[in-house]
Amino acid sequence: MSASHDICIRGAGIVGRTLALLLARERLRVALVAPPADPASGHGDVRAYALSPAARKLLEGLRCWPPERAATPVLAMEVHGDGDGAVQFSATAQGVPALNWIVDVPALERLLAEAVNYQSGIDVVTAPVAAPLTVVCEGRASATRAELGVAFETTRYPQHAIATRLDCERPHGQVARQWFTAEGDIVAFLPLDGAQGRQVAVVWSVRSERLADLQALDDAAFAARLFDLSGGVLGALAQTGPRASWPLLLARATRWVGPCLAARAKALRWPATPPTPCTRWPARA
Repeated sequence: MSASHDICIRGAGIVGRTLALLLARERLRVALVAPPADPASGHGDVRAYALSPAARKLLEGLRCWPPERAATPVLAMEVHGDGDGAVQFSATAQGVPALNWIVDVPALERLLAEAVNYQSGIDVVTAPVAAPLTVVCEGRASATRAELGVAFETTRYPQHAIATRLDCERPHGQVARQWFTAEGDIVAFLPLDGAQGRQVAVVWSVRSERLADLQALDDAAFAARLFDLSGGVLGALAQTGPRASWPLLLARATRWVGPCLAARAKALRWPATPPTPCTRWPARA
């Protein structure tokens, strides 16, 4: 049984689309499994990633690096502990143009989706297809991982993360700031909206039993809590995005690569001994 695709990638997030573009550039025929487009996709998504120089170089090679307002260079980092403990890092001291870049996730996803649509060699499909190699890029909630029988162990930490966006009275100065409190909270302000920006992405790690009370606060009261935790370093704060939350987990797959003939044959209704092997690469959560 011949396959019309060299590789089937299950999952069309940032990892799956980037891999598809890289493989298509090598003239491989790629099937990218993605659900139908959601017109509301990206609306209300407050995620932001800290990407390294290596990640920037890779995405620039694909012409998918966002403009500066969506990929703000971090020139310094300040980490504050309880009491007077603090540590600082500087791009100047390291002799680099930036420590990393804080990238708006929806902006990056849009660029990758557009690139996939224009790239020959990639077929976007809604269901898995036969291919000599299957790559799983579905993340923590992977259905394929369960289908292939890959054990995925999770350890739940006693914390949840809350994420949102804030507008600040003062410019962030391209500084990423983090505070560790005596109560066990960890708050990060990540600079957004370019070099002169006044917006930050917030990630606030709290003990799980406190999550409901914090999520019940109105926007003004929530911003006031963050003002207090940050010592007012950026002046008055206003919440400008929705709040998202998720549990913090340690997740490990027992296998990263290997043959999966029996499970694959069953999934695709192949004969008991399919003609070509496939490989499973469960994605780390």
